[in-house]
Amino acid sequence: MKAVVIGGGIAGLLAARVLGEAHDVVVLERDELTDAPEYRAGVPQGRHTHGLLVRGGELLEELFPGLRDELVRRGAVLADAGDMRILQPAGWLARTHLGLPLLSLSRPLLETTIRRRVTAEIRSGVHVTGLSVRDGVVDGVLTRDGKVDADLVVDASGRSSKLAAWLAEAGIATPEPEVVDSGTGYATRLYEAPQDFPVVYAESLSAPDVSRGVAAMRVEGDRVMVTAQGANGDHPPRDLDGFQGFLDSLRAPISEMLDGAEALTPVYLFARTASRRNAFEKVANWPGGLVAVGDAVCAFNPVYGQGITVAAMDALLFRQHDDFSAKGCQGFQRKVARTSQLPWLMSSNADRGWTEAQKGGLLGWYLKKWQVGVVHDPDLFSRFVRVVHMVAAPATLLNPVVFRRLAKYSRQGPRPERRPAGSTPR
Repeated sequence: MKAVVIGGGIAGLLAARVLGEAHDVVVLERDELTDAPEYRAGVPQGRHTHGLLVRGGELLEELFPGLRDELVRRGAVLADAGDMRILQPAGWLARTHLGLPLLSLSRPLLETTIRRRVTAEIRSGVHVTGLSVRDGVVDGVLTRDGKVDADLVVDASGRSSKLAAWLAEAGIATPEPEVVDSGTGYATRLYEAPQDFPVVYAESLSAPDVSRGVAAMRVEGDRVMVTAQGANGDHPPRDLDGFQGFLDSLRAPISEMLDGAEALTPVYLFARTASRRNAFEKVANWPGGLVAVGDAVCAFNPVYGQGITVAAMDALLFRQHDDFSAKGCQGFQRKVARTSQLPWLMSSNADRGWTEAQKGGLLGWYLKKWQVGVVHDPDLFSRFVRVVHMVAAPATLLNPVVFRRLAKYSRQGPRPERRPAGSTPR
């Protein structure tokens, strides 16, 4: 069988990696690719901090043995997931060693290193313009240069996917996507890493009151990537004075920690952060020979760092699925929908708190209780981090012991602000 993957980003590369175990695979990427870890137009969020969840790191290591060590040799920073320095509305997280490896690196380094390990044929500079559909079966893709035949087409083209429009051209209607938009925008700048700067340092956004935050991560080249974040339209500006003023306005002393650090880049903006979920599994006349994975199906607000992990989970579905008839492809899309269900529930409920029309509901209320608990109790912190990083089931957050502890800390209220060692008081 010949599979054609649309999109040479991480979701497409991972799909090609697994499909390549049993099939011939061609990856079609619109951008011109090089061997260097460079930013590219097709990944506009690539200049901003990228969280690789612990579970995502585990899956990448399974697909590419030795990848973690290779990334570290190329400059990625390895830390423990329990050592993150993160300020929540109620105070700093109660850090504790978890034994969970956390990689901090740039998107270009991760994507380029993965691409070098994928054995599929990768064609860059290819503009896909549509699907070739015959008698209810997709038999290839259309490009500016002609048709590329395929027994299976995988749409991994991400947030910019045009799959719904291409299906409409073939007379196949898809449901309107579910969209949750927190109105979040980013502004990012790279700095020379100050001595002893933490691997991960952040102030979290929290609806409806904390609309400004920051995520700073040490990355390769002894640099710090600083992404200012503003929700509900309160976006950080591009001009240097405005960007600095935004950092100065935060509770976390990021400005002091960067004092004297050399800025290495201009400020880059990104604001296409709305979460969007397509219910492709509900299309009754879905064609054979076509599946979609990654952000083309479910695109999360990047602030939660879930996309790469879910893309890896989607890719691994190909190991247990070899029926790509119309019925088989429908079944595959149902599996993809289940993969993203819990991550979507957690992140979209947090974002719903920013709009009057869509509150966070019971889950949002419960997560507020956790915001207090995780700053007081290392065990609650450990449980929460494991669920957020998708290495433990959400059920671990739901038991009588946890409920009693959350009730106790809720009565105590927010913890007085304490700064990590090495930070400068404001």
